[in-house]
Amino acid sequence: MTTHPRTNHGIRKSEVIVQLIKEIADFRRFFRRTPKAERAIVFYAEHEGYYPYFEGLIKKLISEHNQTLCYVTSDPEDPILQETQSKIRTFYLNKLLALFMAHVNCKVFVMTLTDLNQFHLKRSLNPVHYVYVFHALVSTHMIYRYGAFDHYDSILCCGPHQAKEIRRHEELYGLPAKTLKAAGYYRLERIYQAYQKYSSEKSPSVTKETVLIAPSWGVANILESCGERLVELLLKEGYEVIVRPHPETIRRSPDLVSVFASEFGNNPSFTLETSVASDGSLLSADVLISDYSGIALEYAFGTERPVLFLDVPNKIRNQRYRELGIEPLELSLRSEIGVVVSPKELESVPQMISDLILNRVAYKKKIAELRNAYVYDFGHSSEIGAEYIVNIVGGMEENIAGATTADVPRSQI
Repeated sequence: MTTHPRTNHGIRKSEVIVQLIKEIADFRRFFRRTPKAERAIVFYAEHEGYYPYFEGLIKKLISEHNQTLCYVTSDPEDPILQETQSKIRTFYLNKLLALFMAHVNCKVFVMTLTDLNQFHLKRSLNPVHYVYVFHALVSTHMIYRYGAFDHYDSILCCGPHQAKEIRRHEELYGLPAKTLKAAGYYRLERIYQAYQKYSSEKSPSVTKETVLIAPSWGVANILESCGERLVELLLKEGYEVIVRPHPETIRRSPDLVSVFASEFGNNPSFTLETSVASDGSLLSADVLISDYSGIALEYAFGTERPVLFLDVPNKIRNQRYRELGIEPLELSLRSEIGVVVSPKELESVPQMISDLILNRVAYKKKIAELRNAYVYDFGHSSEIGAEYIVNIVGGMEENIAGATTADVPRSQI
């Protein structure tokens, strides 16, 4: 029997040692060998799946603003570590990340990680301007922890709903106003552009319809509550089925994921997608099945196709979210961009999917209108965000949160 390298304790130990040596070398290289001018802008990502949220900003900063930047990742397999672009300095930091963040000395630190300063990852002892980039279009107050954004200086908001919620949170709890930049959402633009290309090149001979199941993570998500039966029904009806677990599900519940691999892996019409680095399944799916995941809004607004929502229990990480008096967008838009089905009516899902596909033209028009209403400056997020970051570096934006012309004032919400 062949032992997989990652299950062998000896090899795992050696991997840890090698990675720690790499970390120490990168830690020293950042602080001792990287000129201050080249580390004025620092990006941080937990794993490779977060690069798509930064990609547009990074390309604009390099190509149009001639900026050199640092990219820190906690994923030893992140392809960015092999980057040869001369304007990007890459670093691997995981065990030493908290120490690094406590002492980092840059002008702008860009993250898509929430809860800064609430747990072990603290703001630097040095004067650093922290910019938050959203990795979802969803609202800010139900699926994120209380205070998740309180310690950022600036937030690049995807749409007016996020600005409204953050301002309400500040008012309700007496917090200082952060700078809220009406920036839009690059990942959505990337999906939209890719889908336009995909749909123009798609072979007309492809007749078998594809259903993508992409839920959120946590207790009672689709895969946990009714996933096996759902896949069985769809395969029986002749659909191509793609199951795309949330990265946190893969990390926290590997046994659950392995159930789908063992039970359906031999069916040629079934695909288990364990990486979110690619958008391929979003492009090929005729209908998405989800619950409260941000991917539902990305899919709908990016491809202008409908979503079937299974009404599993809400994913609530902030028990105080109702205090804002604002319904989260991921709840309010469900019946606008698709249909909501109870898990008790699972047998009706194949027919519901057929109806959604039949009415896709009507949905296309409605979804495009909703995108215009809920997404800032569609198509221009990268240039807006990059210019804002460069202005901070150059001292053209004041580092006092809430006091710049880039701010979304309360009067405009």
